Amino acid sequence: MDRPIDLTGPHWAFSLDVYGQPTVPASCLLLQDRCGVDVNVLLLCLFAACRGAPTPSEQDIAALDGEIERLRREVVVPLRQIRRAMKIMPEADLGREFDSVRNRVKSAELAAEQLQQAMLARLLPDGSPRGDFDALATARAVVGFYAGRTGSRDAMGDEDIERAIASVADAAQRAGGRS
Repeated sequence: MDRPIDLTGPHWAFSLDVYGQPTVPASCLLLQDRCGVDVNVLLLCLFAACRGAPTPSEQDIAALDGEIERLRREVVVPLRQIRRAMKIMPEADLGREFDSVRNRVKSAELAAEQLQQAMLARLLPDGSPRGDFDALATARAVVGFYAGRTGSRDAMGDEDIERAIASVADAAQRAGGRS
């Protein structure tokens, strides 16, 4: 049976390290919006690669995606839509009270994403950090999977998409060396 959920394990520290590097948040948002990438699957696959896992196949990525699809569809995406809607609402200039509500929605979205990652991390085999992993191949495999699934396969090769993939892969390579 699967291991218990660990919300704050090394997978989460790795993801926070990667996401906290310059250009990564914007790159992840671009990959999410243009290619349908589940950023948590991307980060988890990069974490697994850093621990010695081979570049994931489409079947591997599909299996991981299937584990969290319902949580993403019914919890994460609706929270993201609410947060984004609140950001552009005319009421957004109401000040602290409005910001407080939006920040609580944002916190709930982050907590749901943390749960997604923990659900995925418990499926990974144990491994030790390795500095010689191919983050770029892993990132391309994950983005390619989602781009194909959403009908945006032609985005692969687009300069902005390639730059975003490289940004996340470079950050993962650096984070993997520190893990």
